[in-house]
Amino acid sequence: MFHPTAKIIADSINENSDRLTTFVLTYHRFIHSEFLTHRMLSKNSSSSRAIPVEKMIKLVESEDVYPLHWGKNQKGMSAKEEIGDDAKYLAKSVWNTARHNAIQSAKHLIQLGAHKQVANRLLEPFSTITVICSGTEYQNFFEQRCHPDAQPEMQALAIAMKAEYDA
Repeated sequence: MFHPTAKIIADSINENSDRLTTFVLTYHRFIHSEFLTHRMLSKNSSSSRAIPVEKMIKLVESEDVYPLHWGKNQKGMSAKEEIGDDAKYLAKSVWNTARHNAIQSAKHLIQLGAHKQVANRLLEPFSTITVICSGTEYQNFFEQRCHPDAQPEMQALAIAMKAEYDA
């Protein structure tokens, strides 16, 4: 199963002791909008509009991009406990069916003459994204996103980033 990765590619401290850190990150595409809410970070990401559909399909088929936590339905934004093992097995089957259907639908759109910027949108929930991210203020991000109430995929990304940052 896919887990987010974080690697520091540039790290410097200026004469005022301000630390500028640049990461290369790869994470679940379905949390990208959550990552973008952190405005104090400068970001540039790979674009699914630029990837040929056939290549995008191969990526989706080769990566096991699933939710990291199959949360049980409850009130609020965070699911503390997971659904049972039997339900989790069935949920993964539903996810795989949706992935298969997205692949078939993307292929069908291409056969109809649709552009990759349309067809690839169907594949995004089952893919990863690579992002270059620079910033000087990561503490608030770490406090929010390493927290147990954070979405598990975002939490895993933040924990990977913090481990690199602190190393």
